[in-house]
Amino acid sequence: MKQTNTKIIFWIPVIVLFLIGFLLGIIGFKEGFWNGVYKTVQMFMLHEKFENGIPNSCLQWSRWILLFVFVVAAFQLFITIVAPRIARYIQIWLYYKNHIIICGLNKITINLVEKYKEKQIVVLAEETNKYAETLKAKNVKLLIGDFTDENFWQKAKLKRTSKLYAIIDNDKINVKIAEEVFNYLKNKKGKNDILKCFVLIKDREMKSILEEHIPFKNKIDSFDSILFNINEIGTKYGIAMNIDKILPAKISTPPEILLVGLTEKTEMTLLNLAHCLTMQRKKFLFTIAENDAEKIRLFEKQCKKLHLREFAEIEISNNDLEQIFTEKTFNSILICNERQTDGIKQSIEIRYLLGQNTPNIIVFCNDTDTFNIILKDELKKKKIFPIILFEEIANYIFILDKHIENRAKEAHHFWNVIYEMNQEWNTTTEHFKQSNRNQILDNYVRTYIALGEKFDDIKNRLVSFSDYDRETLAMIEHRRWMLEKYENGWRTGERIKPDEFKRHDCLQHWNELPEEQKPKDYDAISLMTKLLNNQAR
Repeated sequence: MKQTNTKIIFWIPVIVLFLIGFLLGIIGFKEGFWNGVYKTVQMFMLHEKFENGIPNSCLQWSRWILLFVFVVAAFQLFITIVAPRIARYIQIWLYYKNHIIICGLNKITINLVEKYKEKQIVVLAEETNKYAETLKAKNVKLLIGDFTDENFWQKAKLKRTSKLYAIIDNDKINVKIAEEVFNYLKNKKGKNDILKCFVLIKDREMKSILEEHIPFKNKIDSFDSILFNINEIGTKYGIAMNIDKILPAKISTPPEILLVGLTEKTEMTLLNLAHCLTMQRKKFLFTIAENDAEKIRLFEKQCKKLHLREFAEIEISNNDLEQIFTEKTFNSILICNERQTDGIKQSIEIRYLLGQNTPNIIVFCNDTDTFNIILKDELKKKKIFPIILFEEIANYIFILDKHIENRAKEAHHFWNVIYEMNQEWNTTTEHFKQSNRNQILDNYVRTYIALGEKFDDIKNRLVSFSDYDRETLAMIEHRRWMLEKYENGWRTGERIKPDEFKRHDCLQHWNELPEEQKPKDYDAISLMTKLLNNQAR
């Protein structure tokens, strides 16, 4: 506000001088009002030559006043509009290397800026909005322009950047940005350092399709893309890291889990837990509290597509929680509302309704803002815990959790040796990298089911499983693989290489699986045991 007031104060005398100079010009020309206006404009534009001799005193004053106003106004416009942009481009050109480019100006941008506050960041946007002032306060460079303009990428020093995030609230634009970056780098001569390109895709089904196409399937030396969906990745990592809050430490009977609300978060929770079995090979039990008939219809359709009811017992109940709690007791309650504020309110209401600090209540939140305005410590005392999806994505995908990433690389090497493949990790498509990460993350779930301890907490001792337990864990792994395939659009059928039509003859339950195919799932458990015992050394 002070800066705006200062600008107004500056322009008031300039405007007054301009009016005085203009009025003196009209008087000095003595040719009537409109001719005087015309000739004064000519003089202001420095086109009047005064061919009839020396101008009178009014014209002399008018000429110098208008010249002064012209110079001052031009100088002020230059230093306030042109010079900052030139300085910004020069600074980016001279000093920015291995910086981060963020395409999009929204709440996710602000979260990323907070996450990378020690890094040099350039934010690209098509136009400014309410978040622009926040970026200025954080000393982040903001460039406004057209994502399809190659000059725009040159100004952002794309060839020098290390990471790029396409996080606009429009999947098509994000894909277009990735394509433009891919083509820009591909057409540049010389080998650049590899650029990690993170592309937000809100439509999960579209994400699965895009993984099979340029630029997400094809790789070049200077470009590596990662498609991500906030609900999918955030839920997957959040559940794996918080599995001790969701499942009982010793599972002797099938756990009962209540999911409140029927949203994409509900579906992702089921995809990450429905394949699980107890060590007695019993299915998990899920109750979904939802009243919306349309949401239930769409969910049933998705259930059929993903074969969810073949993996777990799933019951949809009305949203009368008081009635639900009189009929069942639960090992954990997961709040899956779209609006996280409502989710937090509902978690508190449920705790008061139960009248006790058990079971744990898990709330899915998109970011920290809503959760931080409430007393977090007070909620923890009530056994209410957040899974903050953006934080989970930042740790898992953006920063690439070293534990997960290193274990995924070790898994890749493990499969390379077993199947005599010769494919380097860096040349593997992101789809297969993510598949390795997913398998590693599920080790966190399987380990907790089998041993009642978190994966990273098992140290200073070697782990081994009985033949029965190994088979149980192999069954869980096979079920996980099946759900992953179903989610990516695969169906049961004869395999057609190179898998162009997404058919696989192993998409059948364990008891129907040919014996010669089962060793692959046992190998996954051997890898899990190897990783557990490596950290025990």
